[in-house]
Amino acid sequence: MVKNGNKIKLLLFKKCAAVVVLSAVLLLTASCGGERVETLTYAVFPYLPDVEYYQELIERRWAELEPDIKLIRAEWDCYYDGAPEGVDVVMYDAIMRDTLIENGWISPIDQSAVSDPDDIFPFAVEGFTVGDDLYGIPVFLCGNFLIYDLDSEALSAAERITDLAGKSEILVVNSDNPENRPQYVIEAVADSRGEVNPSVDSGAEDFMALLDRLAISAHKSDDNTQVALAYDSGIGEGYIGYSESICLLKNRFDRTGIKSISFSDRENTLRLYADAAAVTSGVSGLRYEKCLKLMNVMAEADVLTSLSAGNGVPQYLLLARKSPYKSLAGKFPIYKRLEELACSEKNNVILTP
Repeated sequence: MVKNGNKIKLLLFKKCAAVVVLSAVLLLTASCGGERVETLTYAVFPYLPDVEYYQELIERRWAELEPDIKLIRAEWDCYYDGAPEGVDVVMYDAIMRDTLIENGWISPIDQSAVSDPDDIFPFAVEGFTVGDDLYGIPVFLCGNFLIYDLDSEALSAAERITDLAGKSEILVVNSDNPENRPQYVIEAVADSRGEVNPSVDSGAEDFMALLDRLAISAHKSDDNTQVALAYDSGIGEGYIGYSESICLLKNRFDRTGIKSISFSDRENTLRLYADAAAVTSGVSGLRYEKCLKLMNVMAEADVLTSLSAGNGVPQYLLLARKSPYKSLAGKFPIYKRLEELACSEKNNVILTP
């Protein structure tokens, strides 16, 4: 009887153990199923020269790494669209950093989550860092540069806008354009005060009056594309624009240079706009980990190199990574100059509008 009783107890124990193990397996399976990620929604910076090609490159690379997770394109403008609802990963301009953080729209990431961090310019990382938190992976840079005809003695020699005080109607500049004028005002204030992100926008009246005299009247209200095209058609000796506008030049490209210039009578305070890929708030668990992976793809050196030479046509984008410039300069020599503009140790990220 005792032996039979022990056998019964042993059988019951084995059955109970099997039930516990099966329950654990089912619970784990259910848990994993709940973490399954089938899609990720992302939005790139909408003001790039070729948004669609950038998306194609991202999706092509992502398919190699995560073939079972589909990427869904979204549209989101950090300046105007408010909360990025329904979007997992977004790209934003650093001037909106504090607004996005204060509204709880983006989440911090750990510095260790960034792939090949030493390849990113340190000042760009600093621009998206608050305390110990990093709010995105830097991807692109941008700035107001003097793009000029190398045959122009005045512009070739100029380091400050006041060096051109004796000239008039020499530049194609949209100095009356309501979207661009505030940028020039802040540039002048920053340069005259030596402050990267000045808190006020007054004190630049004399410099703006000079810029207005230098601007060719017929193009003071043009948009950026029209400014570049006007210069390329033979108007003026140079223009103020972003580096990517050079891709519009056909007639004057071979004799065109690019450089920073102080918007005051003092040393140029080097300021660059910067765009980063960030994960939105509310994303967690496995989805959060996949978002980190997607952000790194958006900032990957090979992706940015391919984008910068889209279909064999250079885009002249300023990139936040160092390595793409080397291969690009081999094909397009002006990228050596762009590298110099991007890698200056004096560069700072613009954080205020």
